[in-house]
Amino acid sequence: MCETLKVKAGEIFPVVQELIQMGSKVRITVTGMSMYPFLREERDCVELVGTNFKAVEKGDIVLVRRVTGEYVLHRVQRKKANTFFMIGDAQSWIEGPVFPEQLLAKAGSVRRNGRDISCDQPVFKLLALAWLNIIPVRRYILRVIRILGNIKKKVKRR
Repeated sequence: MCETLKVKAGEIFPVVQELIQMGSKVRITVTGMSMYPFLREERDCVELVGTNFKAVEKGDIVLVRRVTGEYVLHRVQRKKANTFFMIGDAQSWIEGPVFPEQLLAKAGSVRRNGRDISCDQPVFKLLALAWLNIIPVRRYILRVIRILGNIKKKVKRR
């Protein structure tokens, strides 16, 4: 039986970055709630693949290293000639500009319930782009999702 080892991002991502630069794909478990509802903490995994600035498009999920040294997995909100801006799916503020040298990888697929979902799948891309276009109302939608989740939990307890 395999044992799962939890390691802080700051300790493991330099190794992840090196593996990706060597051409490997790396699967990591999602931590944090910034990409909810598309990615769920401790449930979903993403397969990170090497990329470059030219290949990144609006809607892609990318791994970047902030100027503060933190690693973050967020979605590209818009791209300009030599920078891009990103946002977490559960957030309403846009972060950027992010520079090409901060880009480490992009998500090639999401693993959920033992099934791989390609991030290039048309339905996945369409949903991501739609979600990007409703930033001002996201918080209300997320609130409804939370309320429904709480109701579901209460019903299960009975």
